Amino acid sequence: MSTVTAPVADRSTRTVVVLASAYAVSTYGTFLNLLALGLFALHVTGSALSTGLFMAVRLAAGFLMGPLAGLLAGRYSRRYLMIGADLLSAGTLGLLVAAPVGVRPALLWPVAVVLGAGQTLWGVALRSSLPDLVAADQLTRANSRLVTARSVAMLLGFASAGLLVARVGYSAAFLLDAATYLVSALLLVTLRRRWGPAPAVGRGAGARRAGDRRALLRVVGPVVVGMIGVRAADAFGSASHNVGLPVYANLVRPDDPAGFAATFTTAWAVGSLVAGRWVSWRSRRGSGVTSERSFGLATCAMSVFFVLAFTGLPLWLLVPVAVAAGAADGYAEISYTTRLQGAPADRRAALFGFASAAQNAGFGLGMVGCAALLDRYAPLPVIAVAHGAALATALAFLLLAGRLRRRPDRRDQSAPQPVEVT
Repeated sequence: MSTVTAPVADRSTRTVVVLASAYAVSTYGTFLNLLALGLFALHVTGSALSTGLFMAVRLAAGFLMGPLAGLLAGRYSRRYLMIGADLLSAGTLGLLVAAPVGVRPALLWPVAVVLGAGQTLWGVALRSSLPDLVAADQLTRANSRLVTARSVAMLLGFASAGLLVARVGYSAAFLLDAATYLVSALLLVTLRRRWGPAPAVGRGAGARRAGDRRALLRVVGPVVVGMIGVRAADAFGSASHNVGLPVYANLVRPDDPAGFAATFTTAWAVGSLVAGRWVSWRSRRGSGVTSERSFGLATCAMSVFFVLAFTGLPLWLLVPVAVAAGAADGYAEISYTTRLQGAPADRRAALFGFASAAQNAGFGLGMVGCAALLDRYAPLPVIAVAHGAALATALAFLLLAGRLRRRPDRRDQSAPQPVEVT
């Protein structure tokens, strides 16, 4: 592994700070419009079905964009892709505000497509780029910073969306949302260094890449394939508590369901924030804290804690349980992202594209299926079944990973590779 000089390390640190800031601003905009646009869709259409279809179109756009995002991030400058996604998102929201009132219902559908696809492209480009921008020994710490930024931004986005809509109206809220994407794009512009796909070396490189894409999952190894499957099941389980929380809040706190939901999501975000800071601290001390085993165990813990959170616990006990669920969730995400980033540079973007599609599919299926079940059943059994599936998948993955560890001849080709920093 190459020795990283102080100027290079400082440059890597500045790069991560700018990326984390852009990620925080962009994520804030995403979660702001996730709630605000849902309320707006219900307002202009007057139909709960149309509102659900709007969310479904957004999720479908993100799912379909996954493989395409991997292809684009493997061929073009990832910084420019991220800037382009931000500018398209800002422009689409501005168009929605400027459009006549009678046209706005029809514009909801292209808005859903652009925002869903843009979010996926931005995330795939960011995560596949990080190993090219920081030293190998700083990668886990960089991922923990991104998780910390996302947790804070998600909390602020959800917390402010309803207040902004109520105080300043939809148009002002959407303009503020567009401004967040513009700020994110401007932050990325300040990164003078260009980054993109690893250059193909030698004759026949294009053919090799085409072959790698056709056999991507076989090439990266069974452990990484298993981790992607666990994250898809995790997304399915996460959809259940996202859909079930409003229903549960109305059951246990009919006098203040919004306050209960805010307490729950705040506790979750605090847990995710704590996990990010802890991993960052351990990484600075040179301690390795991420592995496929810890990823599987964290996913199991997260599912158990989320089910417990819907068992009717008193508030004083619910808060630490939700914090624990958020901490396990944040730790699992850091472990997962860091492991996928260890894939060879020429396969990394395609891998993240496929992983993003798998997670969006799991989340979309969970949203549709669990919403339908909640019309007939209480939140606890629905969430227990969904997170039970995630738990079972994680346990099966741990058994698979354990068997592979006992067979040293089966070397996982996606094991993290040293990153040379120049």
